[in-house]
Amino acid sequence: MRRSGTQQLEQSFKKFLGRGGLAQVTVGVDIENTSAEGLKDLLALQTDGNIETHVHHNEANNTTFHPKVYLLRNDADARLIVGSNNLTGAGLYVNTEAGLQLDAPLDDPLIRDARTALASWRDQESGLAKRLDETLLNDLVRLGYVFPEQELQRRWKASLEQSQAKRPAITQALFKAQRYSAPPVRKVPRIIRDVPGTVLLMRVRKARGTQVQMPIQAVETNFFKGVDAIVSEHDGRARGLHPAKAHGKRNTIKVEIPETAPMNDPVLRLERTTKAITYRAFDANSIMGSQIRDALLMGFKLKPPATFSSISDIERSTWWRFI
Repeated sequence: MRRSGTQQLEQSFKKFLGRGGLAQVTVGVDIENTSAEGLKDLLALQTDGNIETHVHHNEANNTTFHPKVYLLRNDADARLIVGSNNLTGAGLYVNTEAGLQLDAPLDDPLIRDARTALASWRDQESGLAKRLDETLLNDLVRLGYVFPEQELQRRWKASLEQSQAKRPAITQALFKAQRYSAPPVRKVPRIIRDVPGTVLLMRVRKARGTQVQMPIQAVETNFFKGVDAIVSEHDGRARGLHPAKAHGKRNTIKVEIPETAPMNDPVLRLERTTKAITYRAFDANSIMGSQIRDALLMGFKLKPPATFSSISDIERSTWWRFI
């Protein structure tokens, strides 16, 4: 998996995640075909919605993790694609590859078997899979499990030159040369999503002191359009909204909420008025705070969900719901 592949699919991933979809990706790191940049791109997509990436590897020297299986599904039906191509620009557009697509009900035995296999490959209890995060990515690079693409390119050229040196020079071509190229990567425009209502309920996590981080998916909406600060209903002061970046992309908005200092589990009620966005902060165990928390939890149960989570681990994540 390389950046040449992840960037081709970035726009589709963002659209899917922005509509509330769940993506689960399992990647191998054998035979030097996965790059650090490719993993960084998958990690950065967490700011766009609910995506989990696992890295699968067997330390046994004679084993390679090499499946290419894609399963797309809704509540009733599924599409299973099994093929030869890697998630690279060459695998998607340049190489000659083959794949088989099967459309079937979700309860079809073959679909069930595929879901079981996919789940087993990301099963962390097996010891063969780990959930990708910044720490694991740094360890993979530091310990030489994956390399930056520049280093992979250098290694590939050195291997090619060594192989060519062992063969006699080809003086006559027996086959035709037909070259292909991947299409240019389309830039993904920043999408300002339309959301209902003039009230935003949010359960926030404190990062440093009283600083909280709002997910970019919640802020890049018409609710926050034209606003660079929120105003406290406690003291009337404006708190600036400060974008933060990861891997060169905006992923969160940092804001100081001093009222959360004594709170273990803070929740916010933000309201959009004609002049500003105002907020009040409550502890989730208080009378008002418990009502906000209950409304957020209820939103998870609706279909489609009305409450969203910044990461899959609900207890550690930020929640938000527009009303």
